[in-house]
Amino acid sequence: MDRQYLERDPLSKRFRLSTTFLTLGLPQVGDVSLVEEALPVMRDLRDETRETVQLGLRVRDEGVIIEQVSGLHPLRIAVDIGLRFPLHNNAPGKMLLAWLNASELKETLERIPLTQDTPRTITDPKALQQECDQVRQRGYATDYAEADEGIHCISAPILGQEQQLIAVLWVSAPSKRLPKGMFASVGKQVRQSAEEISRRLIQ
Repeated sequence: MDRQYLERDPLSKRFRLSTTFLTLGLPQVGDVSLVEEALPVMRDLRDETRETVQLGLRVRDEGVIIEQVSGLHPLRIAVDIGLRFPLHNNAPGKMLLAWLNASELKETLERIPLTQDTPRTITDPKALQQECDQVRQRGYATDYAEADEGIHCISAPILGQEQQLIAVLWVSAPSKRLPKGMFASVGKQVRQSAEEISRRLIQ
């Protein structure tokens, strides 16, 4: 378990962002707690989809999961809070890439390892750049079993007042319960939930 960016709250016993994490130059949202504002919306999205809902941020060349609301099915996706993930082979990672400017995106794709984790993982930098363009236009990103066989996920951006990317919200599910034919409808749900969190943060 990777707890580098987390510390345990002595009262609630829950993990929160550590001082180390908060000094990494992440987008600021004033005095509003991202997790506190996101959790009610995450629970609503979980209830709507019955699937696991997760929240994450970019730290340097990786993503970090900072909150999770477990799905309602006996068989569900569950990971450790604080888990770090690559940027190229999953929906939240691709969303984090999509909000970089063109030069940052190019430099990042040249720097990070583009590992082939499943037959559907995109490893060509130009193809990933095109994917990121589509993600920005569509408003959500998808992972068609690109990181793990049998797991799909859909993500959407949480934005600040100046439309800067603050965090990413996503739903993860077994591919049989989240087939490709549902991507558009679930993508709309995730996008609407992310927009609601954005409103809560800037109001």
